[in-house]
Amino acid sequence: MKEAKNETLHRRLAREYHATQLRPVNARELQSWRNSLGAFLEVLDAAGLGDSEVLLEHTLPRSSLRIDAVVCGHNPETARPSYAFVELKQWDRVHSMVGNLVRQHEHDELRTHPVDQVRGYCRYVQHSIPLIAEDKKLVSGIAYLHNAKRSHVELLLRHQPDHWGELYTADDRSKLEERLASLLDRNRSYEDNVATADRFLSFPVRPSAEFIEIIKNAVLERQLLPLVDQQRAAYQLVEDALVDADEDAQKTVVVVVGGPGSGKSAIALSLLGRLEELDMRGYHTTGSKAFTETLRLHLDRDGKGVRDVFKYNNNFQDGRNRKVSVLVSDEAQRIRRSSSQSGSRRQDHGAEPQIAELIKVARVPVFLLDENQRVRADEVGSVDEITRVARGLGCKVEVINLRGQFRCGGSDAFDRWVDRLLGIVDEPPVVWADLASDSPFEVHVGDSPRDMENWFRARKAKDQSARMTAGFCWPWPFDHRSPKPDIEIGNWRRWWNLKKPAKDGPEHIYWATDPKGARQVGCVYTAQGFEYDWAGVIFGPDLVWRTDRWVARPERSFDSKAKENRALFPELVRNAYRVLLTRGMRGVTMFSVDPETQQHLRAMVGRTAA
Repeated sequence: MKEAKNETLHRRLAREYHATQLRPVNARELQSWRNSLGAFLEVLDAAGLGDSEVLLEHTLPRSSLRIDAVVCGHNPETARPSYAFVELKQWDRVHSMVGNLVRQHEHDELRTHPVDQVRGYCRYVQHSIPLIAEDKKLVSGIAYLHNAKRSHVELLLRHQPDHWGELYTADDRSKLEERLASLLDRNRSYEDNVATADRFLSFPVRPSAEFIEIIKNAVLERQLLPLVDQQRAAYQLVEDALVDADEDAQKTVVVVVGGPGSGKSAIALSLLGRLEELDMRGYHTTGSKAFTETLRLHLDRDGKGVRDVFKYNNNFQDGRNRKVSVLVSDEAQRIRRSSSQSGSRRQDHGAEPQIAELIKVARVPVFLLDENQRVRADEVGSVDEITRVARGLGCKVEVINLRGQFRCGGSDAFDRWVDRLLGIVDEPPVVWADLASDSPFEVHVGDSPRDMENWFRARKAKDQSARMTAGFCWPWPFDHRSPKPDIEIGNWRRWWNLKKPAKDGPEHIYWATDPKGARQVGCVYTAQGFEYDWAGVIFGPDLVWRTDRWVARPERSFDSKAKENRALFPELVRNAYRVLLTRGMRGVTMFSVDPETQQHLRAMVGRTAA
């Protein structure tokens, strides 16, 4: 409280954020901390709860998303632990609402209603922590708009409150004080409350489910994932558009943008799981054979027709496939210029854009993408291009930007470290060990591929998965299995993911999810869209470090599509390694066949656990 009054608390938070998140706090968030935290702590003090322990900017389990404040204490009636999750907003008014989503200013991105936002945090924690799942009353949710008068945010007040989500404005301060006093015991000592906070921080977290189990639960069992923050906004936007869509009304195209592990596929699967309840049909499309065929294999084992839901982006040429309520194009950065067989510019000339085909087939088309995962020269999926084509067809476009990271141990900092390591952003690389001493995500550089495999074995539990991947720098025989291993590095020899299934390995399209795939080496085309516990990445000679910069060498690549446009190759090869480095849930190990690059990787990882 003293720090908030002295206006030093927000500065301390900014220093800690910069040190752990690899980027400075933007001016807007710094101002938010300065104003909102002080305003809320004053309410807490006025409620007689000055001895409560407050966790500020608390990170959700297995995620990088943060709750503004968690007030820890004891329920005055039951004496049980009580944790109040608080979402703070500086908003003084709102412009409009679309369904349950909020537009604060006229041209702003649609956002989750504050009550739904904090309710989502409660639901996510309940799903992640078994002890809280057993007693949902342990957590409560409050959204506090400390600058807003009720008359200026009337649209928000129509939302139905519950234990996990209540809204208070500046006009409701006394009611908020009363509510907090009903949730937290004023007579408990500071030491008691600290002990309760420590207990909360030590609650065991449920392990992340395997990717295949998640999709089965979502699509077949309709056990929808606990979507949070802008994931919920994207899902809600599509659901509202589906329910309200009129054949004669202007079509809404939804574009969802997020980095690796931000939950794009979770939105897609949740939407597919909801369609049956709405008595609607939909398609899930990709440009990845591995991703689509894996979904078909695991979701249509009994031949119930689920297979027909999963299609490719080029399946809609010339009006093929009947129109549906929703189409979700996953990994939409991989959309091609057109659906012509060759994909060449000459063949594409005069052909309808593939984006247009996808938009026309659905009442509500949805595109999920990460522009920094584009890995081929003929891939054109981007926010700008989708927006251009959609508006040309007379459609309205809504763009939702996802926040947070649910892969890589929930380490948003690791994503940014990779972007800086590879020069994808215009910021210098930094040493991982200097900023991630407390990170649960492990980063390692092996002396050789065999050393990488030993690192896997020392960490991998029996029920965990590990996969080795490499840059596309060794030939992959398309029509046969070579008599000797495709990749040879010193005395270490392995085959690429197999074109055809064999006793010692699956067909390449199932490499990421079949346990036997661990015996082969995957590439960007079989890894993209998937995740596994432990990731190994071999840097080939197509991307090397020289003195102070990366040098892309298309002549050392066997990826004909990536080097089709030599000018684009430096961007595409970095994107490919970015995909490979961000597949791991628990850790990643890497190695380069080039000595100078290997030395640079070692320097940038620093001294970590062996």
